[in-house]
Amino acid sequence: MIQRIQSVYLAFIVIILSAFCAFNVIHLIEIDPNKKTTEYALSLFYFNKLENGMLLESQLQILLILLVSIVIGLSIFVLINFKNRLKQMQFTLFNMVAILALLVTFAIKTNQFIPSFNAENLMVTSIIGIALLLFTAYLNIRVFILIKKDEELVKSADRIR
Repeated sequence: MIQRIQSVYLAFIVIILSAFCAFNVIHLIEIDPNKKTTEYALSLFYFNKLENGMLLESQLQILLILLVSIVIGLSIFVLINFKNRLKQMQFTLFNMVAILALLVTFAIKTNQFIPSFNAENLMVTSIIGIALLLFTAYLNIRVFILIKKDEELVKSADRIR
């Protein structure tokens, strides 16, 4: 049913990933002893490198845009197909694979773009951003469990008749 909690979880996945297309997931500032400040701003669309406040490099991340589009599209598809729980479970698994691919690709791209990436230098907003990306995977797992639970409940009710 569309009123179930898994619908809310799927909506949260769409909202979180849509927000990270515009806002930074990782924001890292490195300060060199030579008074040179390098700032890295990483969203799911762009990776920007600024030095002393001037934009040095900006890269559009087409692979990440594609993966985010797939995850958002699959989440909406699962949300719309509330009448067919078996199809929902199947596409929730596809969505999980896409979310994991997004997380792995983002980690690889981050490691390539920031040569001295270190978790100790991350700002609090970056830690929250990474946690929210991981939270989308957790929400997708919860959606699968809840849909499976609903399907088992319907099957057990059919056996009683």
